[in-house]
Amino acid sequence: MKQRLAEAEKIRQGIEEGEAQLAFLKIPAKAIDELQTREVEIAKLRAIDEAARPSLSIHYEADAVATVTLDGKPLADGEDQTYEGQARLAVPGIGTITLRSNRAGRNDGQLVQAEAARSALLASMGVDSLSAARDRQERVQQAEADLNQLRGRLSFIAPEGLATLREAVAAADTISLEVVDPTEDPTLLRTALAQAEERRKQARLALREVVPEQPRADEAFVAAETALASLMSDRAQLAAILGPEEARAERERALSSTLTDLDQSLSEAEALALRVGADAGDLASIEAALTRARSIEAAVDKEINSLRETMAGLNAEIRAQSDEAVEEKWRETWDALTAATARVAAFEKEVAVLQRVAAALETARTEARELYLKPVMAELGPLLRLLFDDVSITFDDKTLLPQTILRNGQEEDVDRLSGGMREQLSALTRLAFAKLLARDGRPAPVILDDALVYSDDDRIEKMFDALHRQSREQQIIVFSCRQRAFQKLGGNVLHMTDWQP
Repeated sequence: MKQRLAEAEKIRQGIEEGEAQLAFLKIPAKAIDELQTREVEIAKLRAIDEAARPSLSIHYEADAVATVTLDGKPLADGEDQTYEGQARLAVPGIGTITLRSNRAGRNDGQLVQAEAARSALLASMGVDSLSAARDRQERVQQAEADLNQLRGRLSFIAPEGLATLREAVAAADTISLEVVDPTEDPTLLRTALAQAEERRKQARLALREVVPEQPRADEAFVAAETALASLMSDRAQLAAILGPEEARAERERALSSTLTDLDQSLSEAEALALRVGADAGDLASIEAALTRARSIEAAVDKEINSLRETMAGLNAEIRAQSDEAVEEKWRETWDALTAATARVAAFEKEVAVLQRVAAALETARTEARELYLKPVMAELGPLLRLLFDDVSITFDDKTLLPQTILRNGQEEDVDRLSGGMREQLSALTRLAFAKLLARDGRPAPVILDDALVYSDDDRIEKMFDALHRQSREQQIIVFSCRQRAFQKLGGNVLHMTDWQP
């Protein structure tokens, strides 16, 4: 009983997993039937549309050496080919034949609506085709069969439920095995179980043999429906051609009489053609002369029309210009040209003067820049050599600010230097400008507020040497909250004291 309980628990877990998978795969009961109905409807509409389209076929002679092509595709012997709108039939050695159906296109939208409904139904089912839906249904059927098998197995192991089986196991733990008295023969039970298992196996084998035949049967059904739709369309066309059934006999007699009359007229026409052909001359020469005369007539008509258009245009132009004073307009145009030429000469003179002024200003600007930057470079050079071995600096022509430095034979933009080197160059440049002002008799103090915050220990001491060098001729005031970093600066250290009035 404990073994049965363990097996029942395992089967119940399998049932729960199977039910979860079945809920994910399950498709609504009527969805596949509706999808199949949509497929049949679409097949019918396509078959009707295909049947209504014009078609042609060709039968070649036994000694034919060339093949006729329809829109570039060769036509096989006796094969029907349909076309939509128009088609070009290329016949080797003869030419190209254009076929036009002149058939009004379908505008009822039934096929489009049916295809849209099928797409929506496929999307709701989560599949992309009818075959995929059937495969999924087969998986659902297989899962349901497995679930039914598991449920049958569970009902066989625990016919009254797991709770009852658990209670029986708990009660059996307290019962001694000596008092157990089985009432049925185990051999008979094992034989019945083996027979039931064999029947279940045979039933599953029969089901697996039948399931693969269902898609082929469905496809055959769709093909039969399509063929039926095509035959119904052909029958409708024949019925439309033949007319009502009760009037067909009378129509047949009328058509037979008409055919007899037409045959007699044809015989008379052929006899007349033979007589006329005997009296006529060379037909090829007459056709060539007629073609030449028609081409001459067409060319003359074309030339006449062209000359008429030219004459009409010239007459219109003469009438339009007859009321205008052409000489006066020409004189006004000449005066305007003379005035414009004079203005052009004046503008050219002004441009030349402006170009000369611009060149003079550029020269003066260059000289002033050199005059301005040369003393700065003279003062900045010794300061740079205090920090760097081989460095030269260039200034921007427009902003007069440091632009690039040349270090170890390589040129670098100031904007791409490190923060410490940029602030060192900034401080040295200000010291150079301050020294120039002092020499010019306009001394100005240099105030550095929390400068050199990105400099390392070696460079900051060299900067302290540069500050002491410049402090001999000008006043330098340094503000900083970094007391330890500026401890080696030297100079006069200022302190805050209480103010006494």
